[in-house]
Amino acid sequence: MVDQGSSVSSPSSKPARGRAGRAFDVGLSLYGALIFTVLWIGFAVGLATGGQLFVDAWAWLTGLETFWTVVAWILFLPIAVGLWAWNAAGSPIVIGAVLAGLVLWTALAVSGLVKVFRRR
Repeated sequence: MVDQGSSVSSPSSKPARGRAGRAFDVGLSLYGALIFTVLWIGFAVGLATGGQLFVDAWAWLTGLETFWTVVAWILFLPIAVGLWAWNAAGSPIVIGAVLAGLVLWTALAVSGLVKVFRRR
């Protein structure tokens, strides 16, 4: 005999939560891929233009009002970290370490994107 008062979810609610969770995973993974694509294209363009793009982008980021600065750092964290390293660190060792970290971060984002699309 099955206890009718148990907290077992109905079979119809599981697929809905699964679809919503999958949609969130796909959306977050695509957002991450987009941010890292912008990061690396911007890095290549910035190097090709002599680094002035990095200085201008950092000036824009730090010139925002506090609320918008926090929002921008949250939305564009990898890019903001790269800009910080380029403009604030100064030491080639620190810039290289941050760049290596961004490469690993990119690899993790790509790995996550591949895993999300491999799931059924």
